Amino acid sequence: MAEVGKAAAPFKLKAHDGTEVSLSQFAGSKWVIISSYPLAFTGG
Repeated sequence: MAEVGKAAAPFKLKAHDGTEVSLSQFAGSKWVIISSYPLAFTGG
């Protein structure tokens, strides 16, 4: 589980346009917001 003040684990994911994005691309940024909808594309 993520904790406030702790570094996030490195990961890659697909952006809305299909390009691959990694957290390391934002190194040095003050803020990065990650949002997800875990049930958005499931049947339930």
